[in-house]
Amino acid sequence: MRLDNYKLNPVFLWNHDVDLPPVARAEAIEVQGDEIVCQVRFPPAGISARADEIRGLVKASMINAVSVGFDPINGEPLDAKKPRAGMRVTDWEMLECSWCCVPVDPGSLVTARAKGKTPDWRCGASRNLPVEDSDAWDGAAAEASVFSWAGGDDFDPAKARKAFLAYDAANPKKRGSYKLPIAHVVDGRLKVPKGAIRAAASRLANTDIPESVREKARAVLDHYEETAGMAEQSSDRSLKIRHARALELAPKTPSFKRGLYDVASLAYLLQQLGFAHKASEYEEAMEEDTDSELPEMLGEACKVLGEALCAMTEEEVRELLEDVGGEEDDEDVPSEERAYVAEGKTPATRAWRRAIACLRAGKMLSATNAQKLEEASGHHTRALKHAKALAEHQAAVGDHLQTAKKAQSKAVDAHAAIGEALQAAKDDPTKAPEHVGHAMKAHKALGAQHEALAQAHEDADDRNQDAGDAQNGIGRSIKSAQRCVRAVVDGSTPGGEDSDSKEHQTSSGTTEVDDGDDERALRLARVRALEAAGAH
Repeated sequence: MRLDNYKLNPVFLWNHDVDLPPVARAEAIEVQGDEIVCQVRFPPAGISARADEIRGLVKASMINAVSVGFDPINGEPLDAKKPRAGMRVTDWEMLECSWCCVPVDPGSLVTARAKGKTPDWRCGASRNLPVEDSDAWDGAAAEASVFSWAGGDDFDPAKARKAFLAYDAANPKKRGSYKLPIAHVVDGRLKVPKGAIRAAASRLANTDIPESVREKARAVLDHYEETAGMAEQSSDRSLKIRHARALELAPKTPSFKRGLYDVASLAYLLQQLGFAHKASEYEEAMEEDTDSELPEMLGEACKVLGEALCAMTEEEVRELLEDVGGEEDDEDVPSEERAYVAEGKTPATRAWRRAIACLRAGKMLSATNAQKLEEASGHHTRALKHAKALAEHQAAVGDHLQTAKKAQSKAVDAHAAIGEALQAAKDDPTKAPEHVGHAMKAHKALGAQHEALAQAHEDADDRNQDAGDAQNGIGRSIKSAQRCVRAVVDGSTPGGEDSDSKEHQTSSGTTEVDDGDDERALRLARVRALEAAGAH
């Protein structure tokens, strides 16, 4: 077994999924006899929700198995008479190790868990602390000030827990037993800044604590938000945060089109909803709960979803059949132009050529005008490329503006921190060097955010100009295509001579037109209807 490369990158995954970040890392990797033994270290709580979930399941003995991903280098058949059957790998390199529910090797198991008392998480935060009207917050510095105020290395847990939303009562003398700080020490007193309330509220949902403790912590935050007059602001801020996250997760440009796959997904949802409806009816019958409105509500939901499924299925199947078999409807296309229509490489191109042929209603297509139509198709293709580039540039502009917004927010925080540090130095000259040091650190951060803000605006301006160029390219391409198509449909040529027209001069000097004006009008109406429906 070769471990050298793995020791350089000792990742621990979940179910061998290399497309997602690792949930832990291996340490102290050793070969003991015919076993590989290692210690597994998870990241600190709050960094990764997936890692927190896996760690909790492992510590609770819900997950006990591991599995390795490896690269076989050399091997030999298990049975020499069956060289293509099973192999015994004699030389292999370890690539990764994963937590899993059911391992291939039933002996690949957790052999020991971290020793210590069973955690006893509680909410010990005080509700009587004064609130600071400040958005600045440094969690690490706040924790240090609290433990120093509570007694230093031998701190008093009864004092320390007042500044934290959650603490482990089973291990109260460990600093790691305290989570979600909401206060810091100012002039020998615990105070709760508004920035601490917001920071704790944003981290509370992802913190590894029991739900009952989380609810009590949420009640403490609600109390301080109301005291600080932040309740309404918090609701608006929460909505904005959820909206921003939804926009970040949403595709920047349309990357898919609804189709039969989505019909299948909708059918699956209907099946699940139907199962829930049946289960609610069964529960109602078993519990004799005739007052429950749930079965009726679920039944109505099934009905609405079923109607939507029927409509969506009919629409998607019709569109599919039109794409597959639409070119068979060539009865209205002049026979002499059907070959030209059939030469289209895509259904969209053939539909477009068919419409042009119907619009001309019997006029012969000259080589000149055929070339014009090819040019028009090329112009449309370029317009589509410009449109795709435009969408990419617009998405990039949005990304840069979002980056600028984040940099501006951080700059505001740094500016506030400078003011608070300088004010603290003024209020307590004996600690002026320490406060000035904090101010210099915040000033450096402010400069970095200003540079990031300027760079983001510059990048956004560049992309905006690129978007303008793409927009202009779309306009030029469409106008060029319009000129080509208009020349063909109107029957005009560069020289002003209608080489495609079937009109001719009689010996008497009058103009005669081939029969079929009624048919031409009918075809024109049909083409306009197709255009209105978006057929080409």
